[in-house]
Amino acid sequence: MRVDVDKVMNFLKFLMLLTLSLWLGGIIFFTAVEAPAILNHVPDRALGGAIINQSLEKLHWLGMVCGLVFLLASLLRSYAAMHETRLLTFPHLTVIVMIACTLISQRLILPAIAQLRAAQSDPAVAVRFQHLHNWSVGLESAVLLLGLMLLYSQASDPEFRS
Repeated sequence: MRVDVDKVMNFLKFLMLLTLSLWLGGIIFFTAVEAPAILNHVPDRALGGAIINQSLEKLHWLGMVCGLVFLLASLLRSYAAMHETRLLTFPHLTVIVMIACTLISQRLILPAIAQLRAAQSDPAVAVRFQHLHNWSVGLESAVLLLGLMLLYSQASDPEFRS
């Protein structure tokens, strides 16, 4: 059975665009729809925060899996086209930074926010909470911006991009 290289290349490109779209769509949905709905309709701030934390955790896992699948598909595509893999390319470095931002938020920021949420009546804790929340929003925004740039670069250039 002969493998049609063009079909494999097209499938890998599709997989790369799909994973980026899923990741970015999740971030946009979370920030534009889910988080505001929870904050506007859940009267208990602690419960609302816990729901948001759980949703962000799932979004982060989705992002990390999508990022890894993107990297694998891109490396396979590069190998199929040139019989070599180049790791230090714009797409690969961008996805690695996106995954790193997601991991920092998941492993460092969100657990600290969850600990502070219960004691927010204390003004010092509220300031620390807001600082961490700003970091969380900043990291998520960086992932979104980098991802949009990467999606555009992958979708707009008809030539091979690994």
